[in-house]
Amino acid sequence: MRLVLLIFFSISILISYPFGINEGFGQAIAFGEDNSSYRIKAGDTLEISVYGEPDLVKTVKVTEEGKIIYPFIGEMNVINMTLKEAVDAIEAFLRKDYFVNPQVNIFVKEYSKFFIVGAVKEEGRFELKGNLTLLDAIALAGGANPNANLSNIKVVRNLGKEEKQYNVDLYTKGKDFMLESLDRIIVEKYGAISVLGEVRRPGNYAFTKGLTAVDAIASAGGFSDIANQNAVKVIRETKEGKKEIFNVPVAHILKSGDKSKDVMLKEGDIVSIPESFF
Repeated sequence: MRLVLLIFFSISILISYPFGINEGFGQAIAFGEDNSSYRIKAGDTLEISVYGEPDLVKTVKVTEEGKIIYPFIGEMNVINMTLKEAVDAIEAFLRKDYFVNPQVNIFVKEYSKFFIVGAVKEEGRFELKGNLTLLDAIALAGGANPNANLSNIKVVRNLGKEEKQYNVDLYTKGKDFMLESLDRIIVEKYGAISVLGEVRRPGNYAFTKGLTAVDAIASAGGFSDIANQNAVKVIRETKEGKKEIFNVPVAHILKSGDKSKDVMLKEGDIVSIPESFF
C-alpha cells in the first residue's frame, strides 16, 4: 500500500510541473520573492546562483559605479536594475555561449547603507532597503532631538570622484528628497538664545524653530517681581555686524492675546528684560 501511495505522489508531482522539476524550481527561486522589483543600488551585497551549478554560487558586492564581477560574464553593470531584470540579463548572457537553459537566482544578502549623525535619537548606519526619503531616515533614527535644526539638514552624496552637499528643509522637502546609497546625513543642533535681566532664571537657552520672545521668557521662569514687562527688547546682530532692536510689549500681549506684536526669534538673539522703576 505504501508503495502504491509513493508512486501516486510521484506521478502527481510530474503532472503538476509539465515543464519539468528543474525549470519549476528555477522560476520559484528567481521570481518568487516579494522584492523582485527592488532596484539594485551601489553598495548592495548580492548572492547569485545558477540551479545545479554549485561553482556559480557567488557573493558579490555592487561597486560605487554600479558594477559586479561574475564568472563567464566578467564585469557587468547592474545599477538601478530590478532583481528580475538582473536575473534576465545574466540568464541571457549565460544562455548565449555556455548553458542551454540556465536558472538564475539573485538574493540581496545585505542592503546598501546610509549614515546619519547629529541631533537624532540614534546615530549610525541604516539599511537603504527600498525607496527611502529623508523623512524616512529621520524616523529610522528614532526621530530628531528637540534642539535639531530640521530646516537645514545636510546630505553629503558621493558622485564618483567628487562629493556634493545638499541643504534640505525637512518641513518642505523631507517627503520628496530621495536617499541614495552611502548618503551621509548630518542633523545639526540649533544654536542658543540668551534671556537676560529681570527673569527668574536668566541665561542661555536652546533655540528651536518657532520660538518667540514670550516663549523665551516663559522658559526662563517668567518675569521677576520688578520686571518692566512692556519694555522687553530683542537684540539681534545682523550678518554685517549691525544690531537690530525690536520692542516687545509682553504684558500687553499676554493681556490682550494679540500675538502679532510678539517677535519670532533667531539663533543668537538676546532677549533683554529691564527693571521697572515705578
